[in-house]
Amino acid sequence: MGGEIIKVKIGTYKDNGYKSIIDSDAFVALINPTGFSFTRKIEYNTTQETGASGTNSKYVKTPPQSLQLEFLFDGTGVTEAYTGNKLINTIKNKKFTHDTVTAQLNRFYEATGDFKGPIHKPYNVIIIWGKFEFKGALTEFTVDYKMFNKDGTPLRAIGKATFVEGISQELIAQKDKKSSPDLTHKRTVQAGDTLPLMTEKIYGDSKYYLEVAKVNGLINFRQLIPGQELYFPPLEKVS
Repeated sequence: MGGEIIKVKIGTYKDNGYKSIIDSDAFVALINPTGFSFTRKIEYNTTQETGASGTNSKYVKTPPQSLQLEFLFDGTGVTEAYTGNKLINTIKNKKFTHDTVTAQLNRFYEATGDFKGPIHKPYNVIIIWGKFEFKGALTEFTVDYKMFNKDGTPLRAIGKATFVEGISQELIAQKDKKSSPDLTHKRTVQAGDTLPLMTEKIYGDSKYYLEVAKVNGLINFRQLIPGQELYFPPLEKVS
């Protein structure tokens, strides 16, 4: 039997330090998105000299990644407040929602985009969907209205939201410390992983893979098993 469907939810915070929580359930999607996408960019200086047939591209910076989500806002009355069998829900007196599209959109924008006078900006948000988590802020929101009743009231809309990643310098420092090669790391092998590649990610150099193999008692480091847990000791212990 399947469990209850986990809904996308958005929590709001005062700033990008994520210490002062406003509302952990500021917005909960009645209908989950069908998926989400990331955009990552790397900027290069591609200025080309006059008359040159090519250019020596130079790295400039890596801007923060962005998250794109499409939300379905449905006001037809078919959205259930509880998942499961409709007959059983009726017997148990479970209620079904009939929430207007406008009300749903207002809740979404109240959580993500409304200017808040006391802090002079919209809230920072954490978007959570199961084990997925994204910290940032709304940068763009487009609404496409798809269905209307007789008086022109919208009954269905698709909201296309873009969030930009954003955390404080303090959190960045904590994140960098957790990934430091001077600390012990435990990693779970994923499909396609190789020991040299994993060693490169941890230490910034793949040359330590034989020492890591010894620490983990690997007889054949070329045959890693997905789901296998490996330990990567501090750098000075493998150097």
